[in-house]
Amino acid sequence: MTGPIYPEDAMPWVGFYVFLASLVCTFAMAADAVQGFRKRKLWFPCRFFTINAASLTLIGIAMKLPVDLNTDMSVSKTISIMFLVAMVGNFLPSLGLMDLNELLMNMIAFGILMITITVNVWLQYSTIDDLLGYGILLFIQDHIIKLQMFMLICSLPWSFSVALTIPASRKILQHRYKELHRLASSHQDINFSRKRLKRYVTKYWMMAETGNPQFAVACSPISSAFGVICLSLACSLVYFFLDGGLYYFTYVSNSRLEKFEKSEYKWSMKLVVMMQSVGIIVGSIAPILRCLTSISHFDISKKWTKNHLNVFRVEKYWTHTLEIWKRNHVGSGIPSRHCKKLLHHIKNMILNFCVAFQIMVVVICKTICLIPTSFLILFSCCCYFCKSLLKRFKEEPNASNTNVIPDTEEYTGYVLQTEAEAKLSKKILRKSFKSITRIIHESKEKEPRNLLELLNKSTGFYGVIEFDNEQVPPLHPEEIHNCWSLVAVTLTAIALSLPNIENGQAKRLLASMSEGIEFVRHIEESLNTNGELVKARKAAGHVWTDVEVYCRWLQIDLQSKARKGKTSEEILQWLGDEAAKIVIQVKARKNVSLDHSRRNFIAASSMYRISQTILLHCNQQENWPTDEELFEFISAIIADLLCACFANLPRVITLRCHVDAIEKREDSIRTAALVLGKSKKILEILKARKLPNLDQESMAYIDKWHALPKSLIPNCCFSSARIQPASSSSCESIEITIV
Repeated sequence: MTGPIYPEDAMPWVGFYVFLASLVCTFAMAADAVQGFRKRKLWFPCRFFTINAASLTLIGIAMKLPVDLNTDMSVSKTISIMFLVAMVGNFLPSLGLMDLNELLMNMIAFGILMITITVNVWLQYSTIDDLLGYGILLFIQDHIIKLQMFMLICSLPWSFSVALTIPASRKILQHRYKELHRLASSHQDINFSRKRLKRYVTKYWMMAETGNPQFAVACSPISSAFGVICLSLACSLVYFFLDGGLYYFTYVSNSRLEKFEKSEYKWSMKLVVMMQSVGIIVGSIAPILRCLTSISHFDISKKWTKNHLNVFRVEKYWTHTLEIWKRNHVGSGIPSRHCKKLLHHIKNMILNFCVAFQIMVVVICKTICLIPTSFLILFSCCCYFCKSLLKRFKEEPNASNTNVIPDTEEYTGYVLQTEAEAKLSKKILRKSFKSITRIIHESKEKEPRNLLELLNKSTGFYGVIEFDNEQVPPLHPEEIHNCWSLVAVTLTAIALSLPNIENGQAKRLLASMSEGIEFVRHIEESLNTNGELVKARKAAGHVWTDVEVYCRWLQIDLQSKARKGKTSEEILQWLGDEAAKIVIQVKARKNVSLDHSRRNFIAASSMYRISQTILLHCNQQENWPTDEELFEFISAIIADLLCACFANLPRVITLRCHVDAIEKREDSIRTAALVLGKSKKILEILKARKLPNLDQESMAYIDKWHALPKSLIPNCCFSSARIQPASSSSCESIEITIV
């Protein structure tokens, strides 16, 4: 039997838990650093390590040592505080993407954590005995650590100063964005010109890149001050481990000193110290480079330099939120006028103190940044002077620059900034222009070859009329609303169920649809947003997963009848019968999931109408078409339908560019750029075609296309893949109604 387990025996595992939390935080900061280098954004936007419930929980776990009153103050606790400062410096820009409520909740939670750590550290330092009797070196080291801890803890409230500027900064950026949006979208129509769409996307990309609140925070004095602090922390840590740390851990100690350094975390303490030390180095990368590169983001002019070197110049947006709070009326629930007056004075006193504190923080941060800023300004001036000298000896200008600069000049008016006086440098504009050009070019290399092969089977838009016939009786009085993806997926399922079709043909159709569905989803998500069409889209997505992966339709093996030697006519009839059964079963059930039953009802209703339409069409022929002809006929309908759907691509690209939510804007424009790059040849195909007389709103809906008379469909002719109807044949329709 094992002996009794005491609480102190579990402490090493608690330390290991702290190690794991520190490891996750370090990995998240490293991921942001790698992402910044990969995208050539040296202001390092936060994507993985942001302030939220999960990260605050991890930070709270990682800060177990500073809040542990049972453990003596040691270098390990100092390293933990340094690690905390590095983490704060990292996630600072992420505050810019939060709305007011999210920002408030996160900062309250972070404030509680900071108060807990500060109080615990202060209590422990106030109870430490004077170490002068144990050697002057240890005494000096102890006071240096105390000074460092004091400075580090004092820098932690700076994040609240940044948080106070976020509402004002977002308001300024949003106001300027709306002005430029009206300018950029003043002339909109359906235009398949790729160059025009690229210019449109680039304009909005410039607005999204420069108007990113994360960028504004990353260029702020507080962020730069954190960079200076992180640089000093990293240097101190390296020095400690190379010199002081060796002495500290090998110091010949007496019993009092051993007690001071003794830790109940045992073996896990080394893991925590080493992991958090690595975290300090990794976490210092982003703040340091933000500080060093912040000046290169702006054009250095005399006015800008003067304003930047004037540390006592505090911009209005730093105190704008506090000034608004001061003007807010005291709650009307207080009956006494004297009480209201007293509360008003108390509120103003507190807010005046906050304003003074905010100004003090800004001045301190600008003062801290004065040395690196002055050095960088001097370095930039030297570089400019050297370039000016080199230009005199050059006979011809650089060809690459002459091509890029004229292109970027068109987009200089689409730059968003919180400070109108500070103009972004041409280098930043060129980087933004190159980044969006690179995104479009890389996506162009991934053109959908299988989809293009399918679209070449289309000669017009006749398929949007052919897929459904009014002579087919409805299964149920309740009508379903068709969407592009539902019809395309249903037609694909029917084509795959046909017998005597080569495996290669079926695979090519599936590959074409896989590429096509990606575009269709973008179109439907942007344009088909009403409730019924959303349900139809979800049903199509559910069916498509089964069709693409398992070659099944609502758990029915599509190729089972073909393997049994059934004819295409029998298979079409079988699909219609199975769809009718599903509709009957869904309407008969009561205790089933509403979403699941509705999805099956929509898919089955679509399958019934489309399969019966094709069956009716084939019955009207003099001779029943061969399986190969029927497969090509269905493929041609799919191609026509996709071409009609893709006529909405220019509108979708422009809509994707404009997003009101700042935090979603860049990703949405990136999606628009990817769609634009991949759809180059699709737009070329559509540019050569004449569109029907439909307005932009109606063109987004397949039912609007289907309702058009054949005479209004451009290029309404039969291709070689079409099955010619017999002139004298007819077919009676039988009404089937399920109540």
